[in-house]
Amino acid sequence: MNPFHVRGKMNPKSAVASGMLTMVLLGGCPNPSRSQLQEQPEQPAAPVMKSTPAALSSAPAPGKPVTEGRLIDSGLIIETFATRFGKKDLKQVPSEVIDTGIFRSVPYLTYETSRGELNIYGDPQHPAGAEIGIYAGKASTKEELRNLMAGLLQQAADRDLVHSLSLDEDKLERAGLTFEVTPPTSDESYGGWWISIYDAAAINRARASDAELKTIAVEAPEQKNEPPAEPKKPPRKGKKPDTSDRVYIPDYSREEGTYVRPPL
Repeated sequence: MNPFHVRGKMNPKSAVASGMLTMVLLGGCPNPSRSQLQEQPEQPAAPVMKSTPAALSSAPAPGKPVTEGRLIDSGLIIETFATRFGKKDLKQVPSEVIDTGIFRSVPYLTYETSRGELNIYGDPQHPAGAEIGIYAGKASTKEELRNLMAGLLQQAADRDLVHSLSLDEDKLERAGLTFEVTPPTSDESYGGWWISIYDAAAINRARASDAELKTIAVEAPEQKNEPPAEPKKPPRKGKKPDTSDRVYIPDYSREEGTYVRPPL
């Protein structure tokens, strides 16, 4: 059995269905009877209770990443990426364990099409960040990716900030979120061009411990000796000498702050 074949997990269509709002129709109130409309004896006014109105805030629940309420949910991210960059050839692929940089030891899910790659970092139900990249492409493709990333955001101010990012290299911050463009020349890009949105504090909290990595990371499958149809992309990690490549299992989850395998 292929360990990376996912059954009933993060399917884009079903994921989107889970993220859509369901409308609830409320029944109307019954009309009062004529007797109820008759003049009623005046009642003493209830004492006025002093209270402070609750402040309106879009802040996430305690312990949740700032991305909540600002990025759309994971299922819709996958569906949007697939719709814009190749739904027919969308596939989930093994995610290499990254050994350096901001995403070091952060579990993530990877989806690929012939045009680009999507990574969703941390708990799939409460992602700490999302990233889209290409290994070859014109400036127009990068601009298209920037527009796609802006479309994943729910707040106009966040979308405006993404549109202001330089396509060459840039890093901006707003209200706890980091918006970053990483060029192919960066040590952390490994040959790709990436646009990322993440909560840096949540990314730090999302790092897997050594014990968790033993549970949710496995040795990468061997590559077949077939000539590739297109140039092989560089690895997304800092490779250490004499160590085997590791990838995250595709259906990990996080329960009560701990990364776990799915039950057998």
